Amino acid sequence: MTSSTRTGIDDVDVVLLVHREPPELLARHHAALSAATGPGWRGRALLVENAAAPATSAAARAEVAARYPDADQWVLRSPRNLGFARAMDLALDACRGRYVALVNSDGEPDPGMLRRLAGVLDAEPRAVWAAPAVEGPGEDDDPPGPPYEAGELSGTALLVRRAEFLAAGGFDPLYFFYNEDREASRRLRAAGHLLLRVPDSRFRHGKDGRSARGVFLREWHYGRTVQVLLAQHADRPVREAAAFLARRPRAVARHLRDGDLPGAAGIALATLELPRGLLVAAARRRRPWDGARLAAWLEEHRADVELSPSCAAPSRSR
Repeated sequence: MTSSTRTGIDDVDVVLLVHREPPELLARHHAALSAATGPGWRGRALLVENAAAPATSAAARAEVAARYPDADQWVLRSPRNLGFARAMDLALDACRGRYVALVNSDGEPDPGMLRRLAGVLDAEPRAVWAAPAVEGPGEDDDPPGPPYEAGELSGTALLVRRAEFLAAGGFDPLYFFYNEDREASRRLRAAGHLLLRVPDSRFRHGKDGRSARGVFLREWHYGRTVQVLLAQHADRPVREAAAFLARRPRAVARHLRDGDLPGAAGIALATLELPRGLLVAAARRRRPWDGARLAAWLEEHRADVELSPSCAAPSRSR
């Protein structure tokens, strides 16, 4: 496979996941993303409505219809919140392009990002993921430079080699929200695949302010999944789990000192789930997640969502 087989970015599909985003945020996101796809783009624009609020659904459908008029427009609709990993696995299964872009709706790619990432994957067939530098609050914001091999890449903005990633197991549905990208990174690297950071392409990540409930849910979901991740991939699970548990009181105390009661409560609640987390991590160690298990999971769960080739308003009869 060489770069001579490429024909622009028409075989780059884009997954657009929405849940409760305000219309004005989606307008900024799609203005930037449509500049990155460029005029006349004919890839698949897959809108994933993950238990989306009615206003979010209407705004997202209008943006997709207006911004990508030549694209192959589809909607994947779930009446319940699937979380990130499950929604992305079903979305990647519903795509058809050689590459698929996964980009957070609260961020904005630079105009050349998709073409640059596709070119990097073209040039390195061993690479399954390529990611831009991500700039914004709390991000690493790498200085511009050539692509380099990364140990982990976040799911904030990724270009994925679709068939190869699904064959490697995609995202593990065990991870409802947070750390599914870190787990997949470790699994991909263990299988001999490359993950490439491409810091001369950029993605600006907004991370708008969150409510107290949002902070609580963020810390809870992160805390309950990171403790599975560490135990699942640790060389010495019992010792590393004990060291991790010993650090938890300091994390709770730090949030309390900062006046972040919801964050402290989320971490504390996650810690109560540690015994269950160790059990499911041990199960994954005994029987690792892989492409065959993902294929069986997809076969079982495709019927849980509605896939339609249109961005028209959803039916009110359901």
